[in-house]
Amino acid sequence: MTEIWETALSRLRFAFQPIVLASTGQAYGYEALLRGWKEAGFYNIESVFDSAFLDNALVEFDRRLRVKAIADFSAWAPAGTKLFYNLDNRIFAYLDRAEVDEASEGFDLPASRTILEISERHELDGSISFEQAISRCRARGYRIAIDDFGSGYAGLKLLRISEPDIVKIDRHFVAGSGSDPRKAAFLEKIVGMAHLMGVPVVAEGVEIESELGVCVEAGCDMIQGFLIARPQVGQEGFGASFPSVSKSRAEARRLRSRGSSVPSSRVKPVEPVLGSSGFLQVLGRFRKDVGLDILPVVNPSYEPVGVYLERDFRQYVYSPFGIALLEHLESGKGSSSFLRKAPMIAYDASLARALEVFNADPASGSVILTRDSRYAGLLPAAELLSTLAERELSEARDQNPLTRLPGNLRIAEVIADASAETSRGRAFAYFDFDDFKPFNDRYGFRLGDRVIQLFADILRSTFSRPSSFVGHVGGDDFFSFGYASSLEEALAPVTEAADRFRREAASFYSAKDRERGWILGTNRDGEEKRMPLIGVSAALVFALEGSSLDPEALSDLFAGLKKEAKLSIGRVAYRMIEASAKALFDASIAVGTPVEP
Repeated sequence: MTEIWETALSRLRFAFQPIVLASTGQAYGYEALLRGWKEAGFYNIESVFDSAFLDNALVEFDRRLRVKAIADFSAWAPAGTKLFYNLDNRIFAYLDRAEVDEASEGFDLPASRTILEISERHELDGSISFEQAISRCRARGYRIAIDDFGSGYAGLKLLRISEPDIVKIDRHFVAGSGSDPRKAAFLEKIVGMAHLMGVPVVAEGVEIESELGVCVEAGCDMIQGFLIARPQVGQEGFGASFPSVSKSRAEARRLRSRGSSVPSSRVKPVEPVLGSSGFLQVLGRFRKDVGLDILPVVNPSYEPVGVYLERDFRQYVYSPFGIALLEHLESGKGSSSFLRKAPMIAYDASLARALEVFNADPASGSVILTRDSRYAGLLPAAELLSTLAERELSEARDQNPLTRLPGNLRIAEVIADASAETSRGRAFAYFDFDDFKPFNDRYGFRLGDRVIQLFADILRSTFSRPSSFVGHVGGDDFFSFGYASSLEEALAPVTEAADRFRREAASFYSAKDRERGWILGTNRDGEEKRMPLIGVSAALVFALEGSSLDPEALSDLFAGLKKEAKLSIGRVAYRMIEASAKALFDASIAVGTPVEP
């Protein structure tokens, strides 16, 4: 390289940012992030590599940078943690096996602990395909991660052709997800898509608690961002674990129904084989374990990489020359030619998520379960479907037949679990229709049922975060629960649902009744008078972080608050349970202005 690039290398350095397991908060790996580019005379990180490319120095420059990153990381890296290194796509065509190996020589960092991050930021050299380039890296044991997934136009194509070991979701889908239900739902879909391909997911750029909560609830396997730790040179200040992450995971588990996760009795503890195992060893397992038709495959870190299906080997076993054919295949493509990707979820994931990823790839015959990103067991299709059928039968008994929302048994479970959780703010809301009887008397029970269904749909869309819950107490009474960091955040969906219902329910009245804003109806004393159009009153109990709440006391609070709400202008009343003194503070808030008859 020229003296200019030698000087640049001397001024460039690496900072490292931890990537932690969502399940435990333990560090899984560290991403090497380039620093010192200003001192080296560049505008930003991208201009460093673009300038090297234009100067025909990128291949050697990137190799030297990788050596520097590996050397810095090896000097302090905790045992078993991985190095994430961003690889410029433009050097793929020149990345041969010898060069890949050379970067790691002299350091105690096996290739299996190095994860090369690729993106769609730059086009490849036309002389090589992504498949060929990735194959070169994998041949030496390196693992592949897609970086900034979703930031470009070809993300899905890159996901398909690269078959990555890890997907890193772009910060765009994480930022603001705590207050944007649409982003939260989209994030969950990306995670689900990756999991059905058997690929774990890293959420990038997590900066605030609400974003962390959404990422954990969506099923992200790993977390990275300023909330966890800022990038820094060396290991000073990095702890071995980050408890805030595991705390959020525990909260997500606690909110689920006691029977909605996969029962451990249904999980098959099938001992996996290493991906390096030969065909004869795999056949030996199928012959030894009678009835075994799916064999999990893991890498040296015990992380799942796929499954072998007994049926794929059957035609060779019963062929006169089958073993010879298998040996021939193994000498060519290796045993990976029979490896199938299988859907993968965390051990504590919900049954609904397990069914979702399985339905996307039923040919795999099972779902792989992981704990701390390591293989934890196999959930065969028969066990999954049987468990789901039992759970659906139990839920059907409790479900409201009109709205299909969970009933009082499930509501009681959610209240009991959330009342005991003190590490986050919790918002419990009770909704009760106003002036519903006059509407039923005037327009009939069929339209009355449609109004009830309307409100159920409004609650579903308003409380759409994975951690939220909506239930139907009965008649025109409903319940909701959600986590919130402040009273304002707790009130927002409650007032939104009440406002929206008041607007949309008016469409069930005749044009004349809507215009004047009242109908003639009979009150509870049998007197005929002007009655307002339908609305809803809401009672909210917000328990601040650190406060405890007795479920029995919650019922008494709701009873008093419902009366206050119906007398208030805004039809919403709340109590706030303060953490330290556990005192109750009374207040009410206006939610629109009801039309006076």
